[in-house]
Amino acid sequence: MKRWLLSYFFICFIQVSKSQDQNSNSLHIPVEETYSASSIASYVQASFTTDRDKLQAIYDWVTTNIRYDKDSMYNINWGKEKDEQVSATLRRKKGVCENYATVFTDITIKTGVPSFVVSGYTREFGSVKKTGHTWSAVMVENEWLLCDPTWDAGTGNRNNYFLVPPDQFIESHMPFDPLWQLLPFPITQQEFSSGHLYAKRETPAWNVGDSVLSFLQLNNLQQLEASSLRMKKAGIDNDMVKIWRSYLDMKIAIVYGDKDMNLYNEAVADLNRATKIFNQFVQYRNNRFLPVKPDAEMNGLLTPIAGILTLANKKLENIGREVENFQYDTGALKIRLAGLRERVKEQEKFLKNYLESGVADRGKLFYK
Repeated sequence: MKRWLLSYFFICFIQVSKSQDQNSNSLHIPVEETYSASSIASYVQASFTTDRDKLQAIYDWVTTNIRYDKDSMYNINWGKEKDEQVSATLRRKKGVCENYATVFTDITIKTGVPSFVVSGYTREFGSVKKTGHTWSAVMVENEWLLCDPTWDAGTGNRNNYFLVPPDQFIESHMPFDPLWQLLPFPITQQEFSSGHLYAKRETPAWNVGDSVLSFLQLNNLQQLEASSLRMKKAGIDNDMVKIWRSYLDMKIAIVYGDKDMNLYNEAVADLNRATKIFNQFVQYRNNRFLPVKPDAEMNGLLTPIAGILTLANKKLENIGREVENFQYDTGALKIRLAGLRERVKEQEKFLKNYLESGVADRGKLFYK
């Protein structure tokens, strides 16, 4: 399974002005320092004190200095991790909506302001666009607001989509995960498509702040699973949402696949460790138990192996529990573990006879 599979379905397309007039409010950073999100964040930290001022400076810099690149619209994202994506965007100084949002969010987080990259789709001039889009959520003064640097890019001093309240942002932006509507009463996909955004709600209101905080405290796998489950509960009513949920489920499978890989490799390492202990014992026996060790020490030479083999088998049992395993031959490895266990029993029997025999009779056991 490839990490980049399906990713090109979510590359947004939005025409932006080619004008890159310098924004007078933008943060002035030496060019050589603009290839690192950490460097940009350091300049922001040194120049501004309030979160709003920091966010304004970051937003101005990103929308002024990153150029929208239509040539990248249909490039497949070859599984780039976030840091690699940020570095590539800052190096090229161009990208699509995902690049704008990822860079803005990464710099924002590095200045200590909570932020999150949100994926979804949009409605413009009364109709829903058939391509995905990406923007950012930020928390300012304990309030979650929304920013779309792509839609403000290359437009001088415009901040039409900067720190927009959720109840206004939902008029044009629909996240795939209902959580990121940031509304106490999330709307449905049908309501978004039709423009009927303010229907009366009879369902209980969400506590937006607590819900987002709980989500952000989850690890990556838990976040993916939570988003996928929310999307399922909300209903899958168009192809973009269906594809995005398939993409999330694919990423979940990849994480579990990585876990299975680690479990399998650890089980192999356990087998190798147990085999090494076993071989050392056999070599010691072939040398007629010389140099001499105390009986108590000899009695424990094979003892660690049973625990190691049990641990290895437990790891193999956990492979494929979450997603079906087609990759690792756990059966063959279990046979090898069982085979070693039987050989250990033979040596344990010999060692028991040896230690229970008188000193004068022990040497005879090597010739039976």
